[in-house]
Amino acid sequence: CDSASDFEAKFRTLLTKLDVVEGEETWGQIDTALKGLISLVQAGATKFETFVPTMKQAIKHINSAIISERTRLSGTALTLMEEMAKQMETRFTPICDMVFPSAMKTCGRANKVFVTRGVNSLTTVITYSHIPEQTPRICDAASTDPNKTVRASAAKLLMSIVSCCTVPELTPHLAIVEGAIASGVVDANPDARTTARQSYEIYIKRFGNRVEQFHAGLSATARKYLKIGATTGNAATGQTGAAAAQRLPLRDRISAQRANGKPAAATAGGPADTQQAGALSAAAPAAAGRPKPVRPMARNAPLVASKDSAGAAALSLSGEAKALESAP
Repeated sequence: CDSASDFEAKFRTLLTKLDVVEGEETWGQIDTALKGLISLVQAGATKFETFVPTMKQAIKHINSAIISERTRLSGTALTLMEEMAKQMETRFTPICDMVFPSAMKTCGRANKVFVTRGVNSLTTVITYSHIPEQTPRICDAASTDPNKTVRASAAKLLMSIVSCCTVPELTPHLAIVEGAIASGVVDANPDARTTARQSYEIYIKRFGNRVEQFHAGLSATARKYLKIGATTGNAATGQTGAAAAQRLPLRDRISAQRANGKPAAATAGGPADTQQAGALSAAAPAAAGRPKPVRPMARNAPLVASKDSAGAAALSLSGEAKALESAP
C-alpha cells in the first residue's frame, strides 16, 4: 500500500466481496477476499492510523469465517488474524478483543484439525502481541469449561501467556493464573494436567517471590501431583547421604569424620558398627592426650650355662667327691 487512501480504496473493494452469505457458491469468493486482506496486511497497511477503524468494518465477516465448518475458509481467516498480530504486535489488542472469542471456539471442535489450527494460531498471536488482557478468559476456560478439549487447549494457551508476557503485564493477573494452574494439575484430562505442570514449572521460575504463597494455597492433591513437600528435599538428601555412608567401611568412615573434625556418624551402619565407632571416637581424644608408656628396662639376670659348660662342671664335682672318699 502506497498510502492510507490507497489502502482504504482496496479495502472497500474486498469488503464488497465479503458481504455475502456463506454457501456452496460464495464461500470461495469469501476465501479469496480474506486472502486479499492478508496481502494488504503483509504490504504494510497496518502502519496507517486508519487501519484499525477500517478493519473493524470487516470484523463480523472475519469472525463468521473463523467459525465456519469449512476447514479451508476457517484456516484462511485464522491466518489473517496471525498476520495482523505479527505486523501490529501489541497494537493488535483492539482487534484481538473482537476476534479472540471466535478463535477460542475452534479450540473446542470435535475435529482435531480445527483444534490444532486454532491453538497454533492463538499461540502465534500471544507470542507476538502478548494480549495479557485475555488472561482471565483463558484461565476461566482452562478451569471451568465443561468441554475437556477446550480445557486442554486453554491450558496450552495459558502456558504461552506465562512464558511470553512480561512480568508487569502478567502481575495484575497472577492470582487467577495461579488458580488456573492449581485447577489444571488435578484436571480429569491427562493432557490438561501435563500442560498445567509445565506451566507451573515456568511460573515458579519467573515469579519466585510468590512460590511460597502459591504453595500455601494448593490443595493436598495438587501438592501431591506437583511433588511439593516441606521436607522432601531434606529427606531425600539425608537418605542419599546415609546410603552413601553405608557403602564405606567403618574404618574409612571414622577416618573421614576425624579428618573433618567431626565425630563418627551414628547412622552409618548397624548397632554394632555404631557402638564401635562411638567407642573409637571417644577413645581417640583421651589417647591423644596421654603420654606414650615407657617400656621398663630388663633386670640383669644370671647367665644360663650352656650344655658344654654344665657337663664340665659335673665331671669336676664328681672327681672332687672321689678324692675326698679316698683321703684318710
